[in-house]
This record gives sequence, C-alpha cells and structure tokens, in this order.
Amino acid sequence: MLVVAGSPTLAHADHGGSAAEKAAAEIQAARDRADAAAQALFDEESTIDQLELDIAAAEADLAELEGEAEEMRTGLEFQAVRQFVGAGGTNFPLLIDLDDANDALTADVMSSIASETANVDLDDFDALMKEVEEQSESLESQRNDAQEATETYAALQADAEAEVVKLGEIEAQRLEDEAVQHELERQQRERAERERREREAAEEAAAEAAAAEAAAAAEEAAAAEQARVAEQSAQQTPAAVAATTSSGPAAAAQTPAQPEPVPPPAAPESAGSGLACPIAGPRSFADTWGASRSGGRSHEGVDMMSPGGTPLVAMEAGRVEFTTNGLGGNTVRLYGASGTRYYYAHLSAWEGSSRPVSKGDVIGYVGKTGNTSANHLHLQVHPGGGQAVNPYPYARGACG
Repeated sequence: MLVVAGSPTLAHADHGGSAAEKAAAEIQAARDRADAAAQALFDEESTIDQLELDIAAAEADLAELEGEAEEMRTGLEFQAVRQFVGAGGTNFPLLIDLDDANDALTADVMSSIASETANVDLDDFDALMKEVEEQSESLESQRNDAQEATETYAALQADAEAEVVKLGEIEAQRLEDEAVQHELERQQRERAERERREREAAEEAAAEAAAAEAAAAAEEAAAAEQARVAEQSAQQTPAAVAATTSSGPAAAAQTPAQPEPVPPPAAPESAGSGLACPIAGPRSFADTWGASRSGGRSHEGVDMMSPGGTPLVAMEAGRVEFTTNGLGGNTVRLYGASGTRYYYAHLSAWEGSSRPVSKGDVIGYVGKTGNTSANHLHLQVHPGGGQAVNPYPYARGACG
C-alpha cells in the first residue's frame, strides 16, 4: 500500500532521470493495482449474473418436477379410492383423504396399491420425489453461492473505488512534473511494444498448434477412410468397390460447406491511436468483453472505473446525442467524424445538449445510473457505425 500523505519530496521529481523513473513507475504500479481491482470486481459481477441465470433455470426445472410430482400424487390417490371401491365397499369409505388417514390405514392402502396395478407408479413417484429433493437442495446451494458472491462484490467494489481514488491522489502529486509525464509516456510505449510482441508470439504459437492439430486430424481421418474402403472391398464386387470409392472423401469434398458465423472484427493494431481518453481523470479498467450479464446478455463494452463526477470527454470530433434507457441510464452516442460510433453509459449528468463536438470536449460526468451500483463508464466502440468490437484495445491505446 502507498502512503500518499507525508511524501512531499516526490511531488516534483528531479529532472535527473532516476527520480522521474521512480515517480513514473510508482504511477504505473498504482494504475496496475487499480486495474487489477477493477478486473476482480467485474469478474465477480459476471459470476453473479451467471448465477442468476443458473438459479432461474434451476427454479424452472424444480417447478416442472413439482408439477409432475403433483400429477403423480393425484393419480395415486385416485387409484387408491378406486381400489377401495372395488374391495367390497363396507370396510372402506368411498372417499378418503390420505393426508388425514391414520398411519395404519395409509399403510394398508399403499400395500394394496403396490400389490396391484400401481407398483410401477409408486417406484416412479419415489424416484421423482428424490429428484425433487435433490433439485431443491441444489437450488438452495446456488442461492447461497449467489448471496456470498453479492457480499464479495460489495467488498471488491469498495476496494476498486478506493484504489482509483488513491491513483488520482498519486497522479495529482507526481504528474505535476513534466519530466515524470515524459518518462511515464516512454514506459508506456515500451510496455505496449512488449505486450505487442508477446501477443504476436502467442498468436503464432496458437496458429502452429492449430495447424498441427488439423494435420493430425486429417491424417487420422484419411487412415480411417482407407481402412473402411479396404474392409468393404474385401466384401464387395469390383463395381461396388468403385461406387464406394467414388462416394468417399473425394465426393464428400464436393459437398459445399456450410458457412460459419462471421465473428466481430478484431480491433486494429493501431486501436486508440489519436483518440482522447474518454475519462479526463483517474481511471481503471478491465477487459470484460463477452462476459455474462443479466438477462442472458454478453457484455459488449469495456468498464472503466472512476470517481463519480469525473469529466467525460469526446474521444474524437463528431456529434453527440444524449438519451436515457433502463440498462445504461444516462447515455451518450458519439458519432465520430471517422465513421466510428461510440456509446457511453451510466453517466451522472450530461454537459450541455446534443451538439457537434471537438475531440476532448467535456460531454458528461461519470456516474452509476441505469443497471449498476458502481461509478464507472461503460464504453462501446462500433467501427463504421456497425457491429460492436472489443473496445479494450481502444481504451488501452487512448488512456495508457
């Protein structure tokens, strides 16, 4: 943990290089801690949303099982009454409420049913009731997990908000020195280049592994096909063998393949270059693209934490429109001059009204309106105004 107060000697770093490097490294460490806290928070949010989906499905399954059990119970009681009526009439009442019957009579009833036509139904009913009990216990466990996750989320939210406040205090002290700013930018460029090389190496390794796996699968399929043809040729006439061969891999290759769904385009290597960071103040963020969200949705944005009221600015010149909806609360649509559309959500307030803007103009303030309890910006990026892409590279490129 960093002690911000009581360290005035680092408020202005010397231009000698080592002090600037130390101050820049301190800022970056604080940003890394804030980002890690934000990642933990939003990962827990995804866990909660997935648990809610699982609980809803489990409740539906339990309701269906209980409906089946009630129908089976009604059928068994009807068969019991019918059995009593057919038994002679004087020893048993014509109608009986099994819930009110004494234990001995109930035992006799069930014994008579089991010895006649309902023995299978009783076995099925017993198995079904066990399934109902197991499903109920599983549902209760899921509800307990959801409660624990909610409590964990509250603690993580407090940690994430505290970290971003500390980050703001450290940046306010250290970034007063121009040398520190330059050193931080240099370190960020080095870090971005290192991450780019690591990413390319990982992608190359993954491509090589996929190619090797595909080649092995193709060889295995070819060997299996050869074995199949050889086995059939031993049992068929030459004409049948020729027909079988012609319907093998070569014929299968002529079958047109079904088109696969087109995934969203990846962010370009230069994503974020030349854009303004949407938050003009301390911020932390996490890559939450595709994470589970309430209602069965997938997250299509990047969540950027910042203290409530922090100014939000236009990432590029264009035109802004201010709207409100249930999920996003107060939102902004920025139609950039480049053709890219940006979506800002959860604002506490807007600045001005819908209008043309320049890059860096204040357009609103960080808040927690809509479907959230934490002060943050939900940012989406739609290149060409089309399908959303992972905005994390844009945020990282613009904000460092």
